[in-house]
Amino acid sequence: MAEFPVACNLQGDYGYKVIVIDDSDTVTDIIRKTTDQLVGVLVAPFPPDTVLKAKIHGADTPLADGATVKDANISQMEAIDIYTEA
Repeated sequence: MAEFPVACNLQGDYGYKVIVIDDSDTVTDIIRKTTDQLVGVLVAPFPPDTVLKAKIHGADTPLADGATVKDANISQMEAIDIYTEA
């Protein structure tokens, strides 16, 4: 288990925030850690049925929710966009 920072941009925020994750975390864990820190503080709460996805900044497709950080090859200070599924 190795902790390291990534830069996450949550939809509705004005910029990237540094979030500390572990290489055994899943993409769902990254989304949860980010929303736990930002929703209600810098970002308005999402409706209860909102589905959030994450992708590497510049990628066309979202990361699989169950993929681990290690499996997804997410590196330190990788830019990750978290957004609502359309």
